[in-house]
Amino acid sequence: MTRKLIGVVIFIISVIFVLILNSNIGSIPSIGKLLSPSHGFWSNIDIQENKGKQVEINAIHGKVTIIYDENHIPHIFADNEEDLYYAQGYVMAQDRLWQMEFITYVASGRLTELVGEKALELDRYHRRIGLKKSAEESIALLTNDPLTKAPITSFTQGVNAFIKKAKRGYLPIEYKLLGYQPQEWQPINSALLLKYMANDLTGTDNDIEYTNALKKFGREIFDILYPDYPASPDPIIPIGTPFHFIPLQAPLKPANASLNPNEKVAMYKNPIKPFLPQRGLGSNNWVVSGSKTSSGMPILCNDPHLSLSFPSIWYEMQLNAPGINVYGVTLPGSPGIVIGYNEHIAWGVTNAGMDVRDWYTVETDASNEKYLIGNKWEIFEKINETYKVKGSKNHSETIKWTKIGPIVYDSQFDTKRNKLDLVMSWTALKPSNDLKTFLLLNKAKNHQDYLKALDEYWCPGQNFVYADLENNIAIKEQGRFWIRYPEQGKFIQNLKDANVKNILNYFIPNQQNPYILNPERGFASSANQIPVDKNYPYYILGFQYENYRNRRINEVLTQSKDITIDDMKNLQYDNLSIHAREALPIMLPFVKNTTNEQGKEIIQKLTKWNYITNYDSDAPSYFYKWWAYFETLAWDELKKTDEADFIYPESYTSINIMKNHPNFPLFDIEGTNKNETLQDVLNISFDSTIAYFNRHPEQKEFRFFKNTSISHLAQIDAFSKKNIKIGGYAGIVNATSSRWGASVRLIIDFSNGKIQGYGMYPGGQSGNPGSNAYDTFVEAWTDGKYYRHHFYKNIHDAINNLKEEK
Repeated sequence: MTRKLIGVVIFIISVIFVLILNSNIGSIPSIGKLLSPSHGFWSNIDIQENKGKQVEINAIHGKVTIIYDENHIPHIFADNEEDLYYAQGYVMAQDRLWQMEFITYVASGRLTELVGEKALELDRYHRRIGLKKSAEESIALLTNDPLTKAPITSFTQGVNAFIKKAKRGYLPIEYKLLGYQPQEWQPINSALLLKYMANDLTGTDNDIEYTNALKKFGREIFDILYPDYPASPDPIIPIGTPFHFIPLQAPLKPANASLNPNEKVAMYKNPIKPFLPQRGLGSNNWVVSGSKTSSGMPILCNDPHLSLSFPSIWYEMQLNAPGINVYGVTLPGSPGIVIGYNEHIAWGVTNAGMDVRDWYTVETDASNEKYLIGNKWEIFEKINETYKVKGSKNHSETIKWTKIGPIVYDSQFDTKRNKLDLVMSWTALKPSNDLKTFLLLNKAKNHQDYLKALDEYWCPGQNFVYADLENNIAIKEQGRFWIRYPEQGKFIQNLKDANVKNILNYFIPNQQNPYILNPERGFASSANQIPVDKNYPYYILGFQYENYRNRRINEVLTQSKDITIDDMKNLQYDNLSIHAREALPIMLPFVKNTTNEQGKEIIQKLTKWNYITNYDSDAPSYFYKWWAYFETLAWDELKKTDEADFIYPESYTSINIMKNHPNFPLFDIEGTNKNETLQDVLNISFDSTIAYFNRHPEQKEFRFFKNTSISHLAQIDAFSKKNIKIGGYAGIVNATSSRWGASVRLIIDFSNGKIQGYGMYPGGQSGNPGSNAYDTFVEAWTDGKYYRHHFYKNIHDAINNLKEEK
């Protein structure tokens, strides 16, 4: 079937989809307009492809040349940086305009303008946590700093140049389906994008759930369920590494800060749960020194795990002008390169997982105009917000701000919960210029430049892995992390006990953040695990630390020598489940006496299983379903209720409890007359697993069980792909679950004294479903087939290579 015919089918399905599912969000554009050959869907099908072409555009000061390679990846060559970023904005908008703008609608709390009342609660949440306010305050930093002002200004001009052209003809199909026009791009949109990513990666915490659990179960049980350190940690900075600095003193713990588990206080409900980023987000990165590679030079690898979506999260390109030559991926809507390499260094990122969001109860005076903070009464700052709701009347509200952050929960937003206002303090709310870090990395030439660039970085905290042509490797966890007293931020605190100065300005110094250069073991790695051991002098609090992928990566790298690019490709697609390898030897003996024939078959398959989660295997389906039933039953006391929210312990903690606390009181199932044990829980959950696969035999094959899908941002099925044939799962190096996975895979090789990159990602360069470049790399991403980057030293090399390919 031709791409044009596919486009026609997509169009018909999409119109039906919009008419049926979105009929309550306002007027639908007329079919006549959608069928217009010059302005409707046909213009999206017939858009000119630039693959393998040389294109010139007029920029601010002169012409810019863009070479599109065979993968539709643009290589931009300009005579100056203003023209370079202008062209980047133009090219990016040409491929991803709707995606760029849609994300800014989400981040600024304006989705109701597009889809109506159904998005009102999400919009209110995003404004209440301060994304829009923080972006407005941050843009002043970006536009006042000479290093970021010119790039963001020129980028904005380039985007608007394309918008002006697009309004005369081509517009992405989503504008036509939703019936609206793009607005003029503003510099604040790029700031909104960065704040949205901060929310995606740090906008979660366990304060409410931990507070509820401590109140309900007491200290002894709580500490077993939620330890600060895993039982078998493998931190980013190797265990035993000395820290050669004098730490700053932790703040004193307020005398009345400790929770009294026996106090009969109402539990907390978390009404914003549906809006929080999904748990399981993470990434892998590692760098191997020349002492362990076949070439004698470093290899750096990175695969950030994010939502699998169309258009793809990343946009790949090369930027070349006097003083800069950089290749990699960036976020649509932001200038520069976020992950990549230049002629001297390479870098990659994973999420730090540090808890940088705290919650406080707040006491107000009788007038409700003042609040108590640090035993001093202060007047609320009030911000009036109006939401324009498509197809309905506008909604208005007033959001109250304290000196440390907004009241997110109150009687306006949460009428079902107990009447306690909760204030949120979050490091992402502080004005920051995180873009500066990436622009500096784009031009960095050595290790000192790398450290200098990271000094500018604020939030979301990231693990920056590094390599250079001088055979240096390094990793540093960078962000602004509070200096805390033990367990500060783990539970809901009282604002009257808060030290405003500490909350706003008392952070671990950059030079004391976890960091190592040229480690003795010959590699550095991170996979969202705890960054340090207990020798680190500061209290570390994470909202969700990984403890499987990191150990598997380190296990393989420790055992490896003479490492090649192919070895690194295999490691990025490693499907071994340490979770299963550690859980099943404990679980299987408890069910060995089953008399059920299908149960015997499942036990046999799990016993012989090598813990590799290939997509066509059935053992992974059996294990992960059994584990899900086990968790639900073992931790039934932690299920959500109308009054309170709780959280399950990490799976590696559950394994530790099974192993070392077999008589743990929570194994007793609520609502029965029997005092159940671990034996009972495992047998009942195993019986449920047998019954499940009797009802759903088609889900025995792992790919049908997990149903890996890449969905369109607007949830348009016709623009999505489902049931992709790929192995892996959460907690596995190839961390591909139902909706989450490696959003890009990069391998950067330093052999032969020059840098060469390889990669792929689950999508394509274009956001247009009618384009051949919409899903170019999905098959390669599924099969583990990397393409070689074209990293040109100058425009002449690019033009000559283009001629050779033709």
